[in-house]
Amino acid sequence: MSYLKELQRKVNKYKKKYIFNNKKIALKLIWWNIVQIISLKTSKDKISKKNLNKIALILSGGIGDILIGFNYACYLREYLNSNNIIIDIFVNNAGMVKSLDGGTEFNIFPVLEPINDKYLLKIALLRYPQILENNLIYSKHSKNKKLLKLIDVYKDFYNKNHRFFDYLPFMDGMTNQFSLINGHKRLQQPDIANLLNISRNFKYTPKIFHEKRILNNLRLKPGKYITINRGVDNQGNVIESTKLWSIHNYNALVNLIKINYPNYKIVQLGASTDRCQLIDNVDINLVGETSLDALKVLLKHSVLHIDGEGGMVHLRKALNGGVSVVIFGPTSVDFYGYADNINIASKTCPYSCEWLNETWTKTCINSLNNHICMKSIDTNFVFEQVKTFLNHDESIN
Repeated sequence: MSYLKELQRKVNKYKKKYIFNNKKIALKLIWWNIVQIISLKTSKDKISKKNLNKIALILSGGIGDILIGFNYACYLREYLNSNNIIIDIFVNNAGMVKSLDGGTEFNIFPVLEPINDKYLLKIALLRYPQILENNLIYSKHSKNKKLLKLIDVYKDFYNKNHRFFDYLPFMDGMTNQFSLINGHKRLQQPDIANLLNISRNFKYTPKIFHEKRILNNLRLKPGKYITINRGVDNQGNVIESTKLWSIHNYNALVNLIKINYPNYKIVQLGASTDRCQLIDNVDINLVGETSLDALKVLLKHSVLHIDGEGGMVHLRKALNGGVSVVIFGPTSVDFYGYADNINIASKTCPYSCEWLNETWTKTCINSLNNHICMKSIDTNFVFEQVKTFLNHDESIN
């Protein structure tokens, strides 16, 4: 927000708050202006010329959140495409994210401590973008209408909905509902007021390498194997999450697939054996054994991926890798589900309970029907969805 607009906002605020005390209003405005002068001088002293054309985008969360953040960065760059503005991305695990990204056009840096360098803008993103720093006044972009509009829209949204930023992750479930009401799924959630026109499909695609070599080493052919994952991201200490369908169901499903479709190899993926129970009778067990480079190749070229709602589903979607069978439990199928996936959710408990309490991923909050959202999803029903897809795939290939 520009100085004059912020000044006007302060005038309106103090007029309303101190309606019969002009002296207090004047003193408040004098003090505010002194702070602004000091703040502007300090900022000018510290900002470097090389950063006057750069935006710092600070991302956090799991693999899915990071991918959605990169997708947002693509749209932001397109929104500002005539201004040659560079986007530097800051993340907690820069090495992992660089492997995930594969070397697209963004610079990736670790967030090891507060980012002391001044930037044209600093934007933090988990669910919604938040302006942390604005140095437009010192750059050639100080009158850029698109940037000024973006800053105004983001600051206005924060002022009206600051609880969405101040109480994360506890507000995640509420932000989901807010976005759904406004016609947005998770991928579009950062697009406040539809300013960037983010669609329901990824614009961002991670780069992948050595596809033939990775598949040949595993004796796999594109479209001739099924990937499967039963596990959650390496965040937090919850392993047997409420988001997971039972290992008994996965064992039974794999057995049905192998009996009816013996020509497809089944490859189990997963972060580690500590976090992912092994599924019986898979052809290749790669739990804890794949690099991110290999994971991207495997997800892109499998005929079908079977999983719960999580990072690998987002990654496969970003890679344009085809259909996933996604088994939903406590999180919202309407919000997280991609239209071209086979999204399976039970109606026996039709409510999303994401972050209704601190232990929602560990303990079901439904005291009348414990974990009924997952227990009521029948193995045969899931297999029928797999069968329909595989039969259709075979008929067209």
